[in-house]
Amino acid sequence: MPTGRRIAWTFAVVSLAACTSGSGSGDPSPAASATQLATPTEQVEIDGLTIDEPGWKASGADWRLRVSWGEPTDVVIDHYEVRRDGVTVGEEVEETTFLDDDVEPGARYRYEVVGVDVHGVETLGAAVSIRTEEPKVSDARLEGTFSVRMVVERASGTSDPVRGGAIFFTFDPRCRSGACDVRWNVRSARTEGTLRRTDGVYEATLRTPLFVRNCFGEVVEEVLEVRLRVSKAAPLEGRWRATKFVGAIDEISSYGGCMTATIDWSVQGLLQT
Repeated sequence: MPTGRRIAWTFAVVSLAACTSGSGSGDPSPAASATQLATPTEQVEIDGLTIDEPGWKASGADWRLRVSWGEPTDVVIDHYEVRRDGVTVGEEVEETTFLDDDVEPGARYRYEVVGVDVHGVETLGAAVSIRTEEPKVSDARLEGTFSVRMVVERASGTSDPVRGGAIFFTFDPRCRSGACDVRWNVRSARTEGTLRRTDGVYEATLRTPLFVRNCFGEVVEEVLEVRLRVSKAAPLEGRWRATKFVGAIDEISSYGGCMTATIDWSVQGLLQT
């Protein structure tokens, strides 16, 4: 086997998905350096290359890193090999840059690049690590089924004591990708309606049944005041998705011949995966 040549060469990692502050955090080895970016839209020139820096977004299409490096001296390179966390992700890279689109927000990655000449002799590898940023929690897509804990904050006008418990909510977004208004359904109830989204908060005033029946035991429409806020998110199946929400639901049930009933709930939901 050919012996590795110990040739020093420059190396840098630039995130195509930095946070809004534009800091692509890195922990370079002594032979490497990480490029610090000022703003998400800054054009940065590295070894003659211009790199656009759009910033991490909620779409998985934006979760990518561009690794770039300087060409070593005193040797003619045939190709480069790029390794991420010890696994080769680029086998025969001809340019001095590599776009890695198999990355996720909030993760740490370690890259190593070696040059290989026509005889298969490798240069000394350069390495650097970087932790990716995360999109805003408010930009997470509210989708899927959540296990919801409901706690009674106040109740009046009911013949029986009102107790809290757990139930399932399902959210169906009204758009193909990203965060938007959702169709809301409650399992084991006839509850449904559209919740309007404003910066991570979903709310609506709806006329739909929930838990209260009238004094004849019949399911009736109620007035529901719904306000839910996404409180946690994570990358799932290539999307930035809500994994937890908190909020409140106030229901008022009024029917002729019956006492008006009111129940105020605090709610907390966790995504079922």
